[in-house]
Amino acid sequence: MYKYLFIAVGMIFISDKIKAQGCSDAGFCSLKYHNIADQKDTTQKKNSISLGNVSGIGDGNTFENGTWLTYSRQIGKRFFADAKITTNYASGSIANNFNIGDVFVNLSYEATKHQSNQSLKLLAGLKIPLTAGNDQAGGKPLPMTFQSSLGTFDALLGINYSIKKFEFTNAYQIPIIKQNKNTYLKEYSVSDDFPSTNNFERKADVLLRAAYNFNKIGKHIYLKPNLLAIYHVGEDSYENIFGQRQNLKGSDGLTLNANVIANYTINALSSFGISLATPFIVRDIRPDGLTREFTVAIEFKISF
Repeated sequence: MYKYLFIAVGMIFISDKIKAQGCSDAGFCSLKYHNIADQKDTTQKKNSISLGNVSGIGDGNTFENGTWLTYSRQIGKRFFADAKITTNYASGSIANNFNIGDVFVNLSYEATKHQSNQSLKLLAGLKIPLTAGNDQAGGKPLPMTFQSSLGTFDALLGINYSIKKFEFTNAYQIPIIKQNKNTYLKEYSVSDDFPSTNNFERKADVLLRAAYNFNKIGKHIYLKPNLLAIYHVGEDSYENIFGQRQNLKGSDGLTLNANVIANYTINALSSFGISLATPFIVRDIRPDGLTREFTVAIEFKISF
């Protein structure tokens, strides 16, 4: 079984020469679809806390490092609630910036019995921005690459279907209230690495994921390779130096990412996970600042 681990991890690095613009998203890639606790399993708890960190390289060779803290609770037999808060640190040629990011709240529902070979789960949630995407450095506006939030209230909708070892996810992230107050214009910047995002407006995303869950490797390791497609439904836009709204050509379309998730169960109440991802198909530009050549994410979870 270890050969599958080697093959899957190897896939992550074969596209290292692509001008990568995948791997990171506006939040809905990492939403949790929970399993119903088996009533006979007394070790499975209804509460959990997860602490995670993700690093990658963004536009202009900018180093990106984000953290998150998630609280999850099973409420009733089939419902689960999650609340997550994020932060982001960006370090690059024009600035270093750290700030709090967003709050995610969502409710998920498992529509099928835990003992079945099939599972259908539904999810609805909201992303709440804690900044307006308008951080500055030395009194000068910063591009979206250095911002910790998109500055939008987003609706999150998802459906997850599993049959035996296969898993399929379809999700939507739709901006419903746009409060982005970014004022960055590349005409007034010392760098050409970042597109203008003055009064930035971002379109919605559609996600499709196909995954395969391997049996336990050894005593503690679970492995899930997957392909993740994100389609940006339209071109984003900004206000140019004349105050006219202008579309950002090439900001719509498809990104396709390869991802491997490995989870190590420390004991019945705690686990450690790692996720590696890189893109195969990219969009021409990602003005939202979510470009990543690759990402490496880790997460520690404890249940109680």
